Amino acid sequence: MSRLLLKILLWLVLILGAGLLAHFMVRHPGYVMIAWGQWMVEITLWSAVGLFLVLFLVSWLAIKLLRGINPVRLARQYRDRRDRKTARVATGQAVLAWLEGDDTKTLAALHRVVNAGGSERLPRVLTLVPGQDSGDWPARVSEFKQTDPELALVADALTAERLVHSGDAAALLALWQQQPGLQRIRKLQPDYWRALMDQGQAEVALQAINKTPNLNPSDRERWQQQVALQLIEQACQTSVADLGPLKNLPKTIRQKADVVAAECHCLLVHGQTDDAFKRLSRALEKAPAPALLRCLLDPRLPAAQTLPLAEQLEKRHGSNPALMLTLGQLCEAQSLWGKAEDYLVEAWRIDPNRDSGLALARFFEHRQQTDRALTQYRELAHLGD
Repeated sequence: MSRLLLKILLWLVLILGAGLLAHFMVRHPGYVMIAWGQWMVEITLWSAVGLFLVLFLVSWLAIKLLRGINPVRLARQYRDRRDRKTARVATGQAVLAWLEGDDTKTLAALHRVVNAGGSERLPRVLTLVPGQDSGDWPARVSEFKQTDPELALVADALTAERLVHSGDAAALLALWQQQPGLQRIRKLQPDYWRALMDQGQAEVALQAINKTPNLNPSDRERWQQQVALQLIEQACQTSVADLGPLKNLPKTIRQKADVVAAECHCLLVHGQTDDAFKRLSRALEKAPAPALLRCLLDPRLPAAQTLPLAEQLEKRHGSNPALMLTLGQLCEAQSLWGKAEDYLVEAWRIDPNRDSGLALARFFEHRQQTDRALTQYRELAHLGD
């Protein structure tokens, strides 16, 4: 109420002042003459006072207007807005490039953020990293997605990492289906493939691995081999017909010793002895890998064929330690004691290792040659020294 009263009094004073000024302008006008060279201007005193007040007001407004539209300040504001926008865009590019595994692009974008003076988006992203095991983390993720929807992929990636650490493969696959953008995150792809294999979807994992672009060739081969072994393991529990997806593998992967050995074991499990022996023979002719040679010791293979095959390999590939060990064990299984001892001794001589030493010592025990067996065990004990 007091402020209203002050306004009323102020208006009354202004009205009285205006009336007093009008009275003097009419009754006592006065004159002011301004002469400049041959020019002369004559006006009344009060008109001059009014003109002075108008010029003062116009000058004041002009100064205030110039302050409001100061070019330097406007340029500085424009530059600040431009830098904030650049930093915000570069932050999003840096985070997404980091998720996609492009370190060069990430560093370049982060340098742009630094040069632009920083952005609030990066600290907001970092708020999701600590306390992922706390109970309020899902609420923070939801709030982050609402605040910055363009970087929602960060929250989804961190959620996927939590599921990986907890071992919840089913939940990870469900999240992967709901958020297709996770396919761009290279460091999560192996976890996705592993989750597929854990859930018995090795064929889907193989398709995903084959379609993944820019994957390191050695990593692709390693994962294809793991998927192949998983497919063979599943086929061992079901039927041989489930080995069909192996045709989608490159030939180099199908010829890996571990893959061939697992495939032969699967065929033997389902009673397809002839197919297993043919598959094993073709692989051994190329290279007598230890994993393949161990398959020859499977009792389900025909003994009348395994020993001749091993002897042919000896003629073709020469004295191979693993081959000598396999020949000795095959001869021992068929009671060919002399040949067995020769092969086992030769294997131990060429490459003294635990497998050949134990096989030779057990052979001596089987032949009731206790002294030679004890001597062999002593040599085996000192092998590590």
